[in-house]
Amino acid sequence: MHDSSPQNDSHSPRSWSAWAIVAGTLLAVAIAVSPNGADPDLWGHVQYGRDALQEGLARTTTYSYTANGYRWINHENLSELALAIGIDTIGPTGLLLVKLLLGLLICSVPFWKTKDFARYPLPVMVVSLLMAINFTNHWNVRPQLFSFGFFALLLVLLDRAFVGWQGHWNLPWLKSLRRGEAADAGSWSHKSMRLLWLAIPLCFLWTNTHGGFMAGVGVLGVYLVCRMIEAFTMRGWEASGMLRRLSLMLFGAVIATLVNPYSYELHQWMLEALRVPRPEITEWHPLYSLDMFSMAFIALLGLMGFSLAYSKKPIDFTQLVVMLLVAAQATMHQRHAPFLAMLCGFWVTPHVVSAWNRLTAVNDANQRNLNPAIAWGVVILAAGMFAWPLYGRLSVMRVDRDVYPVSAIEYMDQHHLHGKTIVSYNWAQYYIAARCVDGASSVQFDGRFRTCYPQSVVDRHFDFILGDAPGMRFRKLPSPVNPTAALVEGNPALVLLDRGQPHSEQTMESVPGWTLLYQDSLAQVWGRSDLFNNPQSPEFVAPNQRSISNANQHGFVAWPAIPSQPAGATPSSQLARAIRTATQRGQP
Repeated sequence: MHDSSPQNDSHSPRSWSAWAIVAGTLLAVAIAVSPNGADPDLWGHVQYGRDALQEGLARTTTYSYTANGYRWINHENLSELALAIGIDTIGPTGLLLVKLLLGLLICSVPFWKTKDFARYPLPVMVVSLLMAINFTNHWNVRPQLFSFGFFALLLVLLDRAFVGWQGHWNLPWLKSLRRGEAADAGSWSHKSMRLLWLAIPLCFLWTNTHGGFMAGVGVLGVYLVCRMIEAFTMRGWEASGMLRRLSLMLFGAVIATLVNPYSYELHQWMLEALRVPRPEITEWHPLYSLDMFSMAFIALLGLMGFSLAYSKKPIDFTQLVVMLLVAAQATMHQRHAPFLAMLCGFWVTPHVVSAWNRLTAVNDANQRNLNPAIAWGVVILAAGMFAWPLYGRLSVMRVDRDVYPVSAIEYMDQHHLHGKTIVSYNWAQYYIAARCVDGASSVQFDGRFRTCYPQSVVDRHFDFILGDAPGMRFRKLPSPVNPTAALVEGNPALVLLDRGQPHSEQTMESVPGWTLLYQDSLAQVWGRSDLFNNPQSPEFVAPNQRSISNANQHGFVAWPAIPSQPAGATPSSQLARAIRTATQRGQP
């Protein structure tokens, strides 16, 4: 480790020019990790957290008329409690700030991992910025942030536990990858390795916070097994004590994941769910376009491959195995890209610097210092470019009218439209928070998917939304696709559909017994004719009260975008809970 005391040498990481580099880079990083659009599921997460705080953990599906009494395995309980408390204390903008700080902290890792980053600024800046861009699409206020934070903590734990061990090729084969000497087995710090016991409480918290714990335990398992292989090849049976300790640590981490409200049933459900394709969810798709974020991921892969091949530093066998496995997952599923980006920041940054120096033939003996005036000029330029946009992003959590049915919800609130409602799954948790908390409405299906809905309900929903769409959905029902089955099951009263999913609109136009009550360029609201088009019905909506147009939706409102609820207000009450409970039990 280098001396961290203050020095006059401008090569020191504590030099003013070094901190100018950090500040300028992190200003740019801040823009990438500060998207402020509302996540489609945030309304649900906050509401379920509030419900758990007030009523205890729900064991069966809530707010639904098709899955009442069906078991609910919620793998995000602690994160939902945290989001509910966060919304009700620091508010949406406070959560945006926390999200930003987490992203900045993780994207500063390349500077931490580079001893003299002031001398080699460009490669370190590139790694940090590539990490941030690969985070952008996934860096919303959502439970996944907890998985990303816990994964970063796991990598810090592994780095500190295996100090003196990692960063070397410790195996007897492929010695050319050593590019130097193997680690001295006597230099391994058993005291540092005791830190791995902290993986047990980490896995416990992770398991109760987000389903990404499976990825974390998988990485931990592969990492420790590979280290055990290294230990055995270097020391033989003399390493048996170490192998036992590492095995016990891994066993303890796995056991910790069983300490959750569902015990082994959580794992059983997750393994079954992972075997079922998820084409309906974009994040589970492989890369299929050449947008900026796909190109950033390809650039990340290219940077990792080039630097590992061209670096003068030895390759670490264990790190290489883990990175290859995570890269394969990230290529198949977009949602795993941030995990690979973090591995790059932690483990590949030294190789990027080494490859850069080799490529540019940098000679440490005559390396010129970075001019502080240039460094601070970059900071001032970055501040001028990014400070105001960053302020705007942190000021409000946006609910964009061209993304969410804000106008349709406002119309339904004004005309007191309630009842069992079919809502496109990407809007359903917004609808739950806006229309269902008082118990007067419920949904057919929402974005919780298989955590609390049987596959038959999922199939009927997408029969209506997508129809027979090979490659875009998974269907298990043996019967032919029936787009109208959802309109019959449970006798729904209302339909709120996304016009960007034209199959549902075409179905509604072809089925008798439904009346169009509201339409804009984004959404439609249909009501059952016997309720809303019948002058004798108390729910009747007169023709002059209907709003049918193709008005473009533009602009945004602040989260939660619920007409009768100001931002930050808590919608629950004893009366609302009593009404909802009675509705779920089928009482009048």
